[in-house]
Amino acid sequence: MGRSRKFTVAAVQMKSEMKNTELNLERAIEFVVEAAKKGADIVCLPELFYTGYHLNAHDLQDIAEPVDGNMVNRLQKVASDNRVYIIGGYAESVKILGRMYNSAIFINDKGEVVGNMRKVYLWGEERLKFREGDKFPVFDTPLGKIGIMICYDAEFPEPMRIMALKGAEIVFVPSVWSFNAEKRWHVDLEGGALYNLFYTVGTNTIGDGACGSSKIVSPYAKTLAQAATDKEEIIYSEIDLDNVIKARSEIPYLNDFKEDTFSMDALKTY
Repeated sequence: MGRSRKFTVAAVQMKSEMKNTELNLERAIEFVVEAAKKGADIVCLPELFYTGYHLNAHDLQDIAEPVDGNMVNRLQKVASDNRVYIIGGYAESVKILGRMYNSAIFINDKGEVVGNMRKVYLWGEERLKFREGDKFPVFDTPLGKIGIMICYDAEFPEPMRIMALKGAEIVFVPSVWSFNAEKRWHVDLEGGALYNLFYTVGTNTIGDGACGSSKIVSPYAKTLAQAATDKEEIIYSEIDLDNVIKARSEIPYLNDFKEDTFSMDALKTY
């Protein structure tokens, strides 16, 4: 008999206090520990949960941290102590002074860094603060093949399809998503799940115009769990990755998809 393909996902919908990294980290850790105690195998925090989103470039530069900085080190210990995977958004500094990425760290249940996703599509004034990433990674883990993208990345259909073609079975989307775009939040997460026949997990924040509504969606575009628009909470759902295979056998989108018709030559107009 093969190993179980079931595990429990938790999305932490929390509000961050701008620039108060210590408070934000302590509260995030409390949420992660609570989720782990309730059986979560993997916990996703929002975009830029560590710093807060609504900061100017100078403020972000002051508190951005490298991939081996304090925040990541603290989360590694929490992950190891609680035997839980953690995904969380932060402003990532690098060796080149002044260069910064809007990133999401991915840590496994042994406290090891599995990967680090850098947001590719920057929204509005984010372009004045961050450098763009250039990859849509999929990580092969004992839980399954896991993709991560950040907020506006999910507004484009291609990134999720790229991840599907790389083997993703579940995609996490840490975000700061506004009420003005609330309809798109639901369409993008449900449509991305259906068109690629995998699970999507959108983790949003609240306050400052954010619409909350963190949600976990099945490969059939069914919402399995959804948070309120205006309060901090953790939502949970059991995930069975065998449903990815089941959905793809019933709805043959990926079997029928013709990648070669989307080559650069095929896309040329005459």
